[in-house]
Amino acid sequence: MKNLKKGLVATLAIGLALSISAPVFATENTESEEVKDSTVESSTAVEKEQTNVVEKETIKDEKATEPSETIKKPLKAAPNAVTAKTGLSFEIGAKPAATDFVTINDDTNKPTFAFKNGAPTTATAGNYSTVILVTFDDATSVEVTADYTVKAATPLATLKTTPVIAQGSKPTPSQFATPAAGVQLSFKTGVPSTTTPGYFSTTIVATKDGKTEELVAPFYVIDQTPPEVSLIDEDSVFTKGEVLTPEDFVIATDNAGKVKLSFKPGYEASTATTGYHETVIIAKDTAGNTQEVTVSYFVINNVATLKTPVLDEKNSTAKVIYGKTSSNVTVEMLSENGDLIATTTSDSSGNFTLKLKTPLKQNDFFVLFAFDDNGNYSDYGGYSYIGQDMEIVETPTVTAKKPDIKTIVKNSNKNNVKVKDPKKSEGTLPKTGDESSLPLTAIGLLLASGTVIVLRKKQA
Repeated sequence: MKNLKKGLVATLAIGLALSISAPVFATENTESEEVKDSTVESSTAVEKEQTNVVEKETIKDEKATEPSETIKKPLKAAPNAVTAKTGLSFEIGAKPAATDFVTINDDTNKPTFAFKNGAPTTATAGNYSTVILVTFDDATSVEVTADYTVKAATPLATLKTTPVIAQGSKPTPSQFATPAAGVQLSFKTGVPSTTTPGYFSTTIVATKDGKTEELVAPFYVIDQTPPEVSLIDEDSVFTKGEVLTPEDFVIATDNAGKVKLSFKPGYEASTATTGYHETVIIAKDTAGNTQEVTVSYFVINNVATLKTPVLDEKNSTAKVIYGKTSSNVTVEMLSENGDLIATTTSDSSGNFTLKLKTPLKQNDFFVLFAFDDNGNYSDYGGYSYIGQDMEIVETPTVTAKKPDIKTIVKNSNKNNVKVKDPKKSEGTLPKTGDESSLPLTAIGLLLASGTVIVLRKKQA
């Protein structure tokens, strides 16, 4: 018991001692902690101050660089903002951009475009597809697949089918090719020659907006110039029953050489009847070019059928010649040289009167001749005026000889040629060679001999 009490006392004593010393210790520790905390707080305050300065500077810098507009947060792109185009086609060799394949329905999110698998092919005609990668500013993207067709490029010009070019002409490029709109055509090596007929080729250059194409154009040079035809004689006269050919009427030449002459079917020349007639002659060259010529001609009888003009010996003088022949025919009086002295027309009884502008002189020789418009004519005779006597001495009349009508008279008229009918002489004095003296000219006044009228003074 004593021992238990001693133990409790000891314990209490120790506890008391500890309770007295504990505050002191606590005070020391507290003072130490306070110093420590003061130091930490001081350090923290400095750090906070420095941090505040840095933050203020940072905020200041950010405000300096901050845009004036309010930054909006990107919105997500709308569905179908970009869709593929349909019915697309490109020419061979074209270089389309990605935007050529799409339709932008909404550009709020500022889409950008790129080919996913590289540039699309356009080297060969056909149907193709390509994938377009569309990226929006909200960091989203979509793929759009577009179908397209590659077509052959439209040519700048199209060749014509072997054009026919006239020989000797100067062709133009448009004769060889048809240009597209806005295309200029030209010869690569100058205007091709057309001097020789045949097949040839030339190169046509088509140009538009700096792009050129060359086309090799075949062509055919052909003679397209018709022959030139001229009359041999504008007053062609033939004898009844004579056989005629085209060469009796015209001569023809051609730039290519040989020319064939023929009568147009149904218009052949004939001498079966006397009078005026027409024929149509065709001149054709080796290339097939033709020229038609209409020609008038006169057919006379092959024998004299009219009465030879006979002088009225009692009434004729050096200034006025009276006579008789067939009725209603033309009577002409010509000099020894064939010059027309006077002409007139007989009446219904065959009587005629020739009035001379210049009286006959001693030994003047002249010829009387009668003809009509139907190709009939008379024999003719030569007469001489001798002295002043009115005594007439006749010798037999002669028959007119057929003229030589092959004298060539060149005519440059290349169109249809028609010889006019001669006018009937009515008391005028036309020059030799006028239309009114056509039959007489044809006969030629070839005198083998003549009838001589001697005008003498009667013996007292």
